[in-house]
Amino acid sequence: MHKVVCEALVGIAFTAWAFPSHAQAIDPALELAYMPSTMAVTLLNEGGKYVVVDLKHIPEGGTCRMAKDALIMRVGPGASSETTRVRYASAQVSAGGCPFLTMFDLPNADYAVGRAAFLKAENDASKKVDEIKRELGEKWTEIFGKKD
Repeated sequence: MHKVVCEALVGIAFTAWAFPSHAQAIDPALELAYMPSTMAVTLLNEGGKYVVVDLKHIPEGGTCRMAKDALIMRVGPGASSETTRVRYASAQVSAGGCPFLTMFDLPNADYAVGRAAFLKAENDASKKVDEIKRELGEKWTEIFGKKD
């Protein structure tokens, strides 16, 4: 659960950083999801990407490994009608994976599974925050100013 909450917070922070004009109200077209399974993906970034952890360059059309539950962001339709174009929205912390902001196409069915997992985690986190607000009561208001 801790990993899910941390990745959700990273995703929200990234969204605010990447789209400063929407920091107050997140763009409803922006969708976050989790990678549904570990798989090799084909890098679509023009000119490729440099992998800091591995100190190597992956060319456009090269492959890298996306780990299950990595945070991804939908950027539009894929090259075919059966795919969705996504970007890796988390920082890489281990060797052998894809670099930050790697862009690739994911089958629509896989994206739907990852999106559903993200929405479930988001709902669970929201329920947990509401529970903490109820438990803290007046303390919440003292600390954060309001109970909403």
